[in-house]
Amino acid sequence: MDIRRLPATQGWVWFRQAIDLGSKNPRAVFGAALLSIAALYAALLLMVLVLASLMFGGKAAGKTPDLGMVMLVALPLALAIMLLVPMLLGGLMHVIREGEAGRPVRARDVFSPLRARQGRRLAWLGVVQVVLAILGGAVMMTLAGGDYWRDYLQAMQSAMQGAQPTMPEPQHPGLLFLVQMAFNYFSYALMLFSIPLMLFSGCSLDVALRAAWQASLRNIGANLLAGVVFLAAMMVAAFVVLLLAGLLGMVGGLIHAAVGSALVMLVMLGFAAVVLVLLAGASYLAWRDTFGDTALPPALPGMHGFEA
Repeated sequence: MDIRRLPATQGWVWFRQAIDLGSKNPRAVFGAALLSIAALYAALLLMVLVLASLMFGGKAAGKTPDLGMVMLVALPLALAIMLLVPMLLGGLMHVIREGEAGRPVRARDVFSPLRARQGRRLAWLGVVQVVLAILGGAVMMTLAGGDYWRDYLQAMQSAMQGAQPTMPEPQHPGLLFLVQMAFNYFSYALMLFSIPLMLFSGCSLDVALRAAWQASLRNIGANLLAGVVFLAAMMVAAFVVLLLAGLLGMVGGLIHAAVGSALVMLVMLGFAAVVLVLLAGASYLAWRDTFGDTALPPALPGMHGFEA
């Protein structure tokens, strides 16, 4: 598979282009992002309700909750949510790609990977993420030292009880930071490159992971720049959005507390949708420029130029 070598400045280009991705069909793109968020919240709500019924249902009957049973139910539910995430991201990339090509697309097409065998294969990336999280956690525990995590849990327990906790210091803090940053970079690169490779390029899981790994190494400058710009922009935007949400909540609260809460929720939901579109859009653009779109979209109506 041909992996193009790109300049580091391409990361800034991806970010600029991702900002404008939703302008051609905002109803479909941002609607798809909102549907993705709603689907994840529904799955999380279902998980919370099931676990709450196990935890508090026994207490209501005078029985002690069976923590083993709670964990036995919680783990597959959490895994199901992990499997859902790459399919929803793939669906959002599909909506963005179709909108950029000028083809008719709707917000509910975000669920199209759930109906196609090629899209359902994306669930395996959720399993990969679980494995990577376990391996990464083991490495972090080794670098920080076994006593650090025990003392950290005790400090958290003391904080929950209202006491002033004493936070422990990990061993090798500088090395721990570098390893954690490298782990986060490669795990996100594997995930975000593999989704379009499997969905659009038709790669199998092992081929997609291998190609994503090679792309994360070959274009590390462009990928890192895109990630840093995205995180910096998100932090600044989050600060502005929190101020705006607080102001609207205060104004709406003068009418009714429910109005203020609704305005805050709408602002935060809109911000989450924008962040999701930027993440999926920049990942789609990175795949397109790194590997090339195997099914190039047709020219948009009204575009003029030379044909070769």
